[in-house]
Amino acid sequence: MFTRRTGTVSAAALASLVIAALATDLFDASRVRGDTVALAEEAEALEAQRVRVIREAEASGRVAARVIAGTLTLAGAVDELEPMLRERPGFESAWPNDPPGTFRRRVARYVCVRVSAELEHDPGRRDTVLARLEAECAALR
Repeated sequence: MFTRRTGTVSAAALASLVIAALATDLFDASRVRGDTVALAEEAEALEAQRVRVIREAEASGRVAARVIAGTLTLAGAVDELEPMLRERPGFESAWPNDPPGTFRRRVARYVCVRVSAELEHDPGRRDTVLARLEAECAALR
């Protein structure tokens, strides 16, 4: 007859559970590694987008400063900013309730908004510059 050892089956069952858990962990590790790579790629893309947005904001600020100083016309500002803004996701839908008729007019409105923001603390000068830009906008094609 066989003598029954009470811990033998329990140890074998426990060992198989441990092996199964380790195998599951190994498979999950490769999935986690894949997730980590995907997250790193996403972080890299977001960082590139962040840098692009900062550079666009700086470029727009420089253009607005030249428009305010009177060394750049609205048409010239539109010419400079249009290529950059064509590549900006979502710019086409910036004014959904009152969209300007053409893309160039959208860019012109963007310049006016940027100039207005730059001159927020100088209302007299802001009104003068915006009146000039409004006249230039009427002549813009």
